[in-house]
Amino acid sequence: MPEVLIRYCLPCRYQPQALQDADAILKEFGPELSGLRLVPGDHGVYDVEVDGQVVFSMDRVMRFPERGELIQTIRNRIGPRKTRKKG
Repeated sequence: MPEVLIRYCLPCRYQPQALQDADAILKEFGPELSGLRLVPGDHGVYDVEVDGQVVFSMDRVMRFPERGELIQTIRNRIGPRKTRKKG
């Protein structure tokens, strides 16, 4: 199961954004994830990783991710929802 990590700039006060994104990610993917970690950083960092691979970087696009964009990017990385068999 994949793990999501959000690395955010603590001195820049990006923590509220990281918490909001974490909440959206957990609502969408909760049982599909092995974990979600928030990691404080500095120097303006705001990166989202799935299994160690950066899927969003503020450094590249110069903005925070939009929620729908972030969810779709993570979905593309981890694959379609697993359907549970009834039985």
